[in-house]
Amino acid sequence: MRAVLTGAVLAATLVGCSLTDSRIKTRTLDIEVAPNANADNAVAVDLVLVYDTTLLPAFADMAAAVWFKTRDQLRLANPTGLEVQSFEVVPGQKGPRYAVEGRGGDALGAFVFANYDTPGPHRARIDGLPAVLLRLGEKDFAVAAPPS
Repeated sequence: MRAVLTGAVLAATLVGCSLTDSRIKTRTLDIEVAPNANADNAVAVDLVLVYDTTLLPAFADMAAAVWFKTRDQLRLANPTGLEVQSFEVVPGQKGPRYAVEGRGGDALGAFVFANYDTPGPHRARIDGLPAVLLRLGEKDFAVAAPPS
C-alpha cells in the first residue's frame, strides 16, 4: 500500500511540474512603431493569451486577418480559454509597455497579431521569451528581446 501511495504522490508531482513548465515565460511586451508603419496608418495589435491546450494548434497557424475577423466569435465561444489585450498604435509611437500579470502567468501560449493592410500572416508566438520588443515596420513586424 505504501508503495502505491508513494507512486501516486510521485506521479502527481511530475504532472504538477509538467504543468508549471508549460506556462508562458513572457512577462512584458514593449511596442515600437516605425514612422512609415502600415502606410502611415494606425495598427491594431492584439496580445492573445491562451489557457486551453485544445486551442493552441489553431492559433499557431492563424493569420492576423483571420484573427481580427473572428476574434469576437472566438472570445464568446471560449470565455475562459483565452484572454485578449488590444492596442492601437500609430506610426512613430513608442510604447505602450504591457506587463503580463495575474492570470496571464498561467497561460499556456502567447501570440501577437497585427492588423496590417498588406497580405501576410502578421502573427508571432512569443511565449518562450521573458521580455518581448514588438517592432512594427512598414509592411510587417519583428519580435526581438528589448535592449538591456
